[in-house]
Amino acid sequence: MNRNVRNATPPIYALLILGGFLISTTVGIAVIIVGGVLTSVVYTMARGGGSEGATPRRAPRQRNRR
Repeated sequence: MNRNVRNATPPIYALLILGGFLISTTVGIAVIIVGGVLTSVVYTMARGGGSEGATPRRAPRQRNRR
């Protein structure tokens, strides 16, 4: 479900931006600002838990080198 939400967010956001600019420039700019914040919230919520099966971005540091 999370993958579907993440994949559907950008096209929906693009359509909302287009619709906002078709209404007026002010509405289009407001849609960009508010939609950007909401898109970041959707991406943050859909990424999953912090430690549930998540892998670190870099390999663990090796401390036993000589």
